[in-house]
Amino acid sequence: MDQVTPQIKQHLKANMTLSKKEIIVNNFLGGLFWGFGSVVGAGVVVTVIGYILNALGIFSAIGNFFSQFLGPFAI
Repeated sequence: MDQVTPQIKQHLKANMTLSKKEIIVNNFLGGLFWGFGSVVGAGVVVTVIGYILNALGIFSAIGNFFSQFLGPFAI
């Protein structure tokens, strides 16, 4: 487990030429785009699930349930 492979040595050697500023900027941009991609991906998944549930009529059943439940409280 404590062995350093040639790939690790090559990776470390390549990163030694970067300045601290470059490392900070690269990590910041990487994190920024990772977060953006996560939000976009989650949005696509939620949209597809919502479309499927709408096509199956699940939303109308949920809406009817809540309208019956909240009926006495309607203004």
